Amino acid sequence: MTRPRLHGTTLASRHARQRGAVAIIMGLVIVVLVGFVGLALDLGKLYVAKSELQNSADSCALAAARDLTGATPLTVSEAAGITAGSRNLALFQKEQVQLVASQSVRYTDSLSNPFLDKDSSTYPLNTIKFVRCDVSRVGIANWFAHVLNAMPGINIGPSTVAAYAVATTTSAQTTCAIPVFVCRPDTATPPVPGGYTIGQWLVTKAGTADKDSVAYGGGNFGWADLTGGSSAKDLANQLKGAGQCNLPATGAMIGSTGEKASIADEWNSRFGILKGGNPQGVTDFTGFAYTDATWTAKFNAYDGSSTDSLGNAQPNFLAARKAYRAYQGDPTTLLDTQGSAAPKAAYESGADRRLVLAPIVDCTALGTPGVHKIPVTGWACLLMVEPMQKGGNNSTVRLEYRGDTVSSSPCATQGLPGSSTSNGPLVPVLVQ
Repeated sequence: MTRPRLHGTTLASRHARQRGAVAIIMGLVIVVLVGFVGLALDLGKLYVAKSELQNSADSCALAAARDLTGATPLTVSEAAGITAGSRNLALFQKEQVQLVASQSVRYTDSLSNPFLDKDSSTYPLNTIKFVRCDVSRVGIANWFAHVLNAMPGINIGPSTVAAYAVATTTSAQTTCAIPVFVCRPDTATPPVPGGYTIGQWLVTKAGTADKDSVAYGGGNFGWADLTGGSSAKDLANQLKGAGQCNLPATGAMIGSTGEKASIADEWNSRFGILKGGNPQGVTDFTGFAYTDATWTAKFNAYDGSSTDSLGNAQPNFLAARKAYRAYQGDPTTLLDTQGSAAPKAAYESGADRRLVLAPIVDCTALGTPGVHKIPVTGWACLLMVEPMQKGGNNSTVRLEYRGDTVSSSPCATQGLPGSSTSNGPLVPVLVQ
């Protein structure tokens, strides 16, 4: 009679032991699940910290690279980098990033050479082109992942996150060039020994300078194809198009051509002057022209002041561009373009088309028979102040000199890195 009872007791004990084993297994499973969920959260935390530290490294490198002038002491560059990098926050924007002098910022003259801090650098100052900033945060505590330490053989401790950035300087973007050349001041006719003055109006050189003639007369600029072509069609396409944006390097040989009477319509398209009511290209934001009749100062139409021939005050280029002023018409400018102004909507949807670049060349070479190419010695920023008359009366076409592109010229796009052939002021750029 006791055997069934003993059997029942045995079954009950077995079930109790099974329930205990399941509880242990479930406990371990819960620990593992919590650990892996926590691991995902902790990895996310480290990812955020990495991004924040990368922002700090980028800021440090860009700020430090700005002072890689070849003459500025590295202490200035290092201080700028540490200041910029330390302004960033990490660990969910709760903790200031710490950068250490002579450890966080290092320099080199080539990416193939080691980076050295300012105190141990052996590179000549004028050869240093790259700066590297390193930032890190040690001892980042885990939220949940340490729960996995309950499992045999696992030991998850605090984490370290690091980031670095390398920066250098490059020329800023510039506007595109139109197919003209500008005589180096001392080779203009007449010469300008002291150099052009910002705001000075340059006059087209007269003559042909073709293969049979070197009859270029006085003036400051003439036509030059920057793409290798030589026909009027090539020049016209550059004028009504974007222009030459991939600039020839200094020293490159460019072709010079004579007068191109047939490209007046393409030149005038940048003023929004329509040929037969049809646009030849994208217009500038303003077509307001500056001629002897509309700007009697004949100087600094960009941001200066002047009256017309009747004594009425006239808007300068910046004011006209802001108001989308249209071309005034031939009766007002006393030109003969035989075109009409585009509607205001065309100017409102225009672009910067009258601030342009042009290569500077040695114009003395133009007096040599058989010379058809001359080297680029620099770049000038110019403002197209007046349209061309129908038939290409080049003697009246003028451009305003606005400086070179490595200073504060309006042709340089400040802060935006350009291509290897850009000529704007140096700006910092990340390379790693």
